[in-house]
Amino acid sequence: MAAAIKSGVNDLLEKLNITSPKEQEAPSKEPTAEQLQTLRETYEKANQEHLFAFYDELDTESKAALYEQLSSFDPKRINVLADKALHPPKADDSKKPSVEPLPVSATASLLDLAKEDIEKWYNTGLGLIADNKVGVVLMAGGQGTRLGSSAPKGCFDIGLPSKKSLFQMQGERILKVQQLAQKYSGSNEKVVVPWYVMTSGPTRKPTEDYFKAHNYFGLEKENVIIFEQGVLPCISNEGKILMESKSKVWPVL
Repeated sequence: MAAAIKSGVNDLLEKLNITSPKEQEAPSKEPTAEQLQTLRETYEKANQEHLFAFYDELDTESKAALYEQLSSFDPKRINVLADKALHPPKADDSKKPSVEPLPVSATASLLDLAKEDIEKWYNTGLGLIADNKVGVVLMAGGQGTRLGSSAPKGCFDIGLPSKKSLFQMQGERILKVQQLAQKYSGSNEKVVVPWYVMTSGPTRKPTEDYFKAHNYFGLEKENVIIFEQGVLPCISNEGKILMESKSKVWPVL
């Protein structure tokens, strides 16, 4: 079941054009003439061929970087999104959605629940975890610049007596809940809670290095999947993809 969860999430990451660890680790190399022509034609059909205007002036590394970045985008889909953003449909006042409070049955608080209800939900949660039906996704793309650090926020010392980072605290909690669920189930089958950590471009490598240096906080390496968030390019008022430099599209994080 844990393998099924990981497979499903990995498929989703691929569909969302989010980079996988293997893709990130692959060395960049200049595309072949055939690969370049195929990509050019894709962008020409979408009227975004201007992105290749300086390609022939670039060195090998820059050509590889631009090709890799443009390969991660679907220009046809970007055109559709840009058109919706630049020409939004007119609102129909007769179809305005109403906003109402959630029903009481959809909300709950531990402060209001009876002891037996708390125990019921606690055991239900442990049961789902024991059946390997639970995973954790952590959005960890931000840097700690406002905290005076360029490292990922999850690595930052927030002043706890234990000196534990946010990454360590969450990692140890995942490890503990695996142990509790294993005990609750009474089964010899291993309980796994896959941990997906989404980073941004600047925070990916520091995050990976931090996890390696701390031995993944007791978790097994293969169950901690660090991946980079997908990006879309900046668009002009004319619907054209903007360049940050001759070899890089201007991304929107």
